Amino acid sequence: MPALILALAVIFAPCAGAADADKDTVEMVEAFIKLPVDRLPVEHIDRFVAVDPETLPKKLRQGFKAKKLELYTFKQLAHRKKVGTIISGDDNCAVPHEGKSNEISVLLMVGYQEITEDEKIWVGNKTKCTERDMLCEFSLQVVDEKGSKKKAARRRYFLYCKASCDPLMVLIGAHRDRADGKQTNFFGMGAPVCTR
Repeated sequence: MPALILALAVIFAPCAGAADADKDTVEMVEAFIKLPVDRLPVEHIDRFVAVDPETLPKKLRQGFKAKKLELYTFKQLAHRKKVGTIISGDDNCAVPHEGKSNEISVLLMVGYQEITEDEKIWVGNKTKCTERDMLCEFSLQVVDEKGSKKKAARRRYFLYCKASCDPLMVLIGAHRDRADGKQTNFFGMGAPVCTR
C-alpha cells in the first residue's frame, strides 16, 4: 500500500503546482520590478516575460504582473504608432490575452486610467472602432465586476496614459477638456480610424 501511495504521489506531483523559481530568476524579477522600462536590459526581457508568476514568492507577483503588462502595453503602443492611424478593423482579431489584466490594482499601478462607458461609446463612434478593435489594436482593458447583494454587476474600462498615451485616451482627454469648456485643437488632427 505505501508503494502505491508513493507511485501516485510521483504521478500527480506535476499537478500539485509549479516548482518555485530559482534564485537567479527571483533576483532578475526583483531587478525588473525596480527599474523603469527604459533601463531594463533588453537581452533579458524575453526571459522575464516567460516567468510563471505562480513560481514567484507571493510578495513579487503583483509587481511582476504590473511590469509584464507595462512592457506589453509599450510594445502595443509602439506597434500602433508604427502602423499609422488607419486601422483595418477585424471582427475576428485575436484579443492578446497576455497583455490583459482583470486586476484593477495592477492596471492603476501600471498607468491605466479609467474611462466611463459613455466615453468608450463616444470614442468608438468618433473612430468607428468596435470594442474588439480597441481590445486588439489599442490598450483598452475591460474588467467585469461581479455583482453582490449590495452592488450590481458592472463593466469597467481602462486605457493607458502614463509615459505616453494611447491615441484613444488622447481623444478622450480632449473630449473631456471640451466638455469642461476648454479649447482644444486636437479635433482637427488625424485621429485613428477603423475601417471595415
